[in-house]
Amino acid sequence: MADNMFELRIIEPDGLFFEGEANFIEFTSVEGKMGVYKNHIPLTTILEPCTVKIYNGEEVKKVKIGGGFVEILKTKITILAESASWLE
Repeated sequence: MADNMFELRIIEPDGLFFEGEANFIEFTSVEGKMGVYKNHIPLTTILEPCTVKIYNGEEVKKVKIGGGFVEILKTKITILAESASWLE
């Protein structure tokens, strides 16, 4: 894993939706829009229904999330989603 990368997992009721690496993610919590890099202060927050953007270098993946929770640790982020589906 590169120095600026963190582990990302998205889990929905049916099981693991996504597991991989990212260097930045964007999402909307009940507190507002957030962007997270590796070594972010540990935080747990509630997700609004939103599009999560997953950045891995030049590649950007988009996931529609139907709300849930996100746990942010220094090198690992876990999203517990009510629902998740890929967007083009």
